[in-house]
Amino acid sequence: MENTKKAVLFDLDGTLLLSDEKEFYTAYFGALGNFCKELMNPYKLVEKIQKIMKEIIMEDGKLTNYERFLNHLTQEVGSDLAKKLEDRFNAFYLTDFNKLKALTLPNEPLINWMKGLKTKKALATNPIFPKIAIVKRMNWVGLEENEFDLITVMEDFHYLKPRGEYYLEISQKLGVDPHECLMIGNDDMLDGSCTKVGMEFKHVDEMKEELE
Repeated sequence: MENTKKAVLFDLDGTLLLSDEKEFYTAYFGALGNFCKELMNPYKLVEKIQKIMKEIIMEDGKLTNYERFLNHLTQEVGSDLAKKLEDRFNAFYLTDFNKLKALTLPNEPLINWMKGLKTKKALATNPIFPKIAIVKRMNWVGLEENEFDLITVMEDFHYLKPRGEYYLEISQKLGVDPHECLMIGNDDMLDGSCTKVGMEFKHVDEMKEELE
């Protein structure tokens, strides 16, 4: 399949990385909650994290997603516990998080196509994870940081999907007009929202048919 765009954006979950997303996130939150149980009740922690993520979707872009997450976490549990939890989260991504690799598989046809592209490439995964977690998940399916011109992570991005501003931030960082970008993903709402700013969207199922 030939690409005519100046930049191609790839979602991760359900696109380059295949998994049962419900199973994965159930296992993820279970493992994270258990890892932090000495600091906070696992169920309450997961409940607060999910609440925070819903709240920051519609906020302005003055702060990065990571800064906003920490601000909300501090409001929810206090500054001392928030700092301890932040340190614990970082330790989790270096240890128990690795066990979740068994729940993932690479989308080899799409990955091979991606590796052959000569245009700019972005890993446009929803930036709800810190860089350490996203890079690990990339590595699980044989992807390296240097294969992308841009990776959207919590620490660097100011919006989340399905905000149009998220896609504008990508195009600005890539130095490519939105109309010259193709977004490939598996979610019509989250990934397909790129069309709000003029990007072309192609569902991963359509890509599968074209690559067969």
